[in-house]
Amino acid sequence: MWPFLFTLLSLSAYAQDTDKDLSLYVEMFQLKPLKAPSTKNEALRKLGLRLFYDVQLSGKGNISCHFCHQQGNGMGDALPLGLGEGAKGLGLKREQLGGTLLGRHSPSVFNLGLEGVNNLFWDGRVSKNAKGWITPEPGLNGANPLYADIAKTLDSPLAVQALFPIASPAEMLGQESKLSNIEAWRAAEERIFNGRFKATYAQMFKEAYPQETKFNIGHIANAIGEYQRHTFLAINTPWDLYLRGEKNILPLEAKKGAVIFYSKGMCVNCHQGDHLTVYGFQNIGTPQIGPGTKDGDDLGRFDVTGNPSDKYKFRVSPLRNIALTAPYMHDGVYKNLWEVIEHYNHPMHQLMHYQFDYSGNSYREKLTKDERRETQVARAQNMANNLPRMLNLTQEEKASLWCFMVVGLTDVKSQQNLQGVLDENPRCHPVLTR
Repeated sequence: MWPFLFTLLSLSAYAQDTDKDLSLYVEMFQLKPLKAPSTKNEALRKLGLRLFYDVQLSGKGNISCHFCHQQGNGMGDALPLGLGEGAKGLGLKREQLGGTLLGRHSPSVFNLGLEGVNNLFWDGRVSKNAKGWITPEPGLNGANPLYADIAKTLDSPLAVQALFPIASPAEMLGQESKLSNIEAWRAAEERIFNGRFKATYAQMFKEAYPQETKFNIGHIANAIGEYQRHTFLAINTPWDLYLRGEKNILPLEAKKGAVIFYSKGMCVNCHQGDHLTVYGFQNIGTPQIGPGTKDGDDLGRFDVTGNPSDKYKFRVSPLRNIALTAPYMHDGVYKNLWEVIEHYNHPMHQLMHYQFDYSGNSYREKLTKDERRETQVARAQNMANNLPRMLNLTQEEKASLWCFMVVGLTDVKSQQNLQGVLDENPRCHPVLTR
């Protein structure tokens, strides 16, 4: 009995030391839990729910928002690279067939309607400043936009983001379409307001916007944004509950991982703030696969700003529910979080030597890594200064960090979805759903 008791006392003392270390980082970085979104407009949310699943928003009536953002796949599509209009099926069963292979991974949409989210898309091409919207469509931008009826209706970056897949030939509009953004949006308005569900939508828009009588694509986008804002939430993770004072909710292994996250792992260099990102842009030397945005390459933020220092920079992702949103990075090159951790442990080696292997049947052509010396060197030369070139994490430290990201950052209502994932780390245990 005495050895067993000694072990318990040792573990208890170790846990207290870990809590003490973690409390220092909480204070140092002023860490706070995420807050729930503002008051919900239930009629608007219900309208957004219907629109999110309505294929009428697409030019050919064959794809909706849901095809790339599925609840069963962590609000993504589980594929390395998205498949647009013309593809068939959902998730890992989705097949390219006559569809377009998109250049980037379909990002998750968790928590994108919360305060502090100031830009969207991998390259941040949708944002807002004091003068107005900043988007790929000049007619929406600035203080006096050409399409003022739409621009002044839009209520959030999340709503603005919803506009652009609708107008993208590769994503929802139709590959052969030559319509401009505004023409695509007006056509979508016509299909929704005067289509086969005209009467249903008329009633729903009246209930969602009781003070208004004239509607446009901006009202449609606001409804989709409201649905996402209040539905795709991860604000009650064990980490958030820990920060609210429930010190025993976070398993010891996850606490150890949190300490590594804020110390030796140096994850906080980029993943800081309440969202575990401030939505900045970094080049972390991610290997490139697939068609990219041009000639098998993807310059990321540079395509928006034209600033040479922005080459190969992509938006730093938020991390809550990250365990549910595989694969990872802008091109889905890493299939699990172990590979992500290995990348950060030695990014230069991963960039130059990583062997990408995709065994799925979704794509017509084989997805291969860009092996061109000139593009790899360019990525390496512009790699972020605050990205450690070698962390030298031990296997135990990697396992603890993995546990923090998997259990500590997954909302308690979704912990049951971790069972298969947790088989990869026997020391990491889920938090019971409450």
